[in-house]
Amino acid sequence: MKKNKIKLVDCTLRDGGYYNNWEFKKDLINQYLKVMDDVKVDYVEIGFRFIDKIKTKGPCAYSEEGFLKSLKIPKNLKIGIMINAADFINSKDIISLARKNFIPKKNSLISLIRIACHHNEIKSTVPLINWLKRSGYKVGVNIMQIPELSFKDIKNSVLHIKKAKADILYFADSLGSLDSEKTSKIIKKIRLHWRGPMGIHTHDNMGKALENSISAIKNSVEWVDSTVAGMGRGPGNTKTEYAILEFKNKKSGNDKLVNLLKLVKDYFDPIKEKYKWGSNPFYYYAGLNSIHPTFVQEMLSTNLFDTEDIYSNLNYLSTVGGKRYSKELISLGKKFYKDVNKGSWQPNKVIKNKDVLIIGPGNSVVSNKNKIIKFIKKFKPIVLVLNAINPIPKKYIFAHIVCHTLRLLSDIDKYKKFNKYLITPYSSFSKNIKSKIKSKNVLDFGLQVKNKKFKFEKKYVVLPNSLAISYALGISTSGEAKKIYLAGLDGYNDSSPKKYEMDDLFQNYKLENKAKKIISLTATKYKINIMKKI
Repeated sequence: MKKNKIKLVDCTLRDGGYYNNWEFKKDLINQYLKVMDDVKVDYVEIGFRFIDKIKTKGPCAYSEEGFLKSLKIPKNLKIGIMINAADFINSKDIISLARKNFIPKKNSLISLIRIACHHNEIKSTVPLINWLKRSGYKVGVNIMQIPELSFKDIKNSVLHIKKAKADILYFADSLGSLDSEKTSKIIKKIRLHWRGPMGIHTHDNMGKALENSISAIKNSVEWVDSTVAGMGRGPGNTKTEYAILEFKNKKSGNDKLVNLLKLVKDYFDPIKEKYKWGSNPFYYYAGLNSIHPTFVQEMLSTNLFDTEDIYSNLNYLSTVGGKRYSKELISLGKKFYKDVNKGSWQPNKVIKNKDVLIIGPGNSVVSNKNKIIKFIKKFKPIVLVLNAINPIPKKYIFAHIVCHTLRLLSDIDKYKKFNKYLITPYSSFSKNIKSKIKSKNVLDFGLQVKNKKFKFEKKYVVLPNSLAISYALGISTSGEAKKIYLAGLDGYNDSSPKKYEMDDLFQNYKLENKAKKIISLTATKYKINIMKKI
């Protein structure tokens, strides 16, 4: 292969946008474009062209011509964008939709359009590929999650791309599960049916993104993706600064590499400090087990999952299959519980005028187990346990409480073994999730999440977040409890952001007219009165 054939495509603003909702400041974009030109990157993939009409994301999610014209794009730097096949093939008229979203190449600042496709979408994408080519664009087709495909699926995908006469066939290690040997084998399979230009897009789940890019080049791949500082969905991608160094005999412009290193230091290191992408044991585990990295990214981006939760959830996904990311599995607060789904269970039929004891996962439960059992025997409260912990003999427990679907599904066998009531926002779940629960002991109590809101209704509650403790307070209050007692809510260290969220939760709850008096049986760092004697 001739060295000068290698094309480097930097897709920082497109892939990195998954972290900041594609909101990049214009001065950063312009500086970035200048540096990409300095180091002789061939194409910059400026972003996606999503076709949603609401447009709640930043400009790099849409990459419209007006936005591109407002940028200082160097004369010799070529611009690309990516589209998702699913956005177009689900349309009744794929060509009409394409005409609405693209102008002829001669009037556009875009040179390259890449289409991200699952293998079963490629055949339906052929008319779109043909239309884009007739409009003057260079077209690449990305086969996503290629390590998970059979030889037959790869062959059929390649033949459809070949039929459409796409300019570049790309394959993506979407789940970060490749190594150099697997990369080589996939290329050989593709080359049985495709002799044209090929490209690779790698993810760094297992720290092998650059290794796999190098292996691909050695095996006749000519197009390589990279991102500045590796910024990209999940653990990120091959780093552009490493790609320039590695391919220095194949690329010119290395005398300007210092400009790229300065860009990383001044702009992208602070962004990385905020969003913390990069490989870690969770992404590595996801790569080994073909789990979509966005599951890890979402769990790490919130304070709702601790280390044990993340590992347990990934273990569950590895058994049921987590290749496709699903928001309903993560069920992160406002995103999932944005609408009111009234439940069918009324907690006041059980709780009214009775004390409630909520037991959390803190270590204080173990050291105070006898005290807690003594309290239960003496005052006979309704005992609610957060999630799938098993702190005291189950004969004392009325129900377990869980809001998060992934945590619920990962622990479903435990709940069935406990054979106690399970209180959860069942009405908010899809048929798929409901089918996996299959329990007669489910008590369906609705949940809606709104900023800084509390509302206590008979069959549902409105809360500021979807923490299990918040949901438990809501159940107790809607159920017209007499008092609320806590155990095992030990509290977080002062440096933890979780502490401030919990402090706000209790403080704001106390301001509610319907709020119940809260007393802790065990030591806690929160501003809650502690019961000294029983």
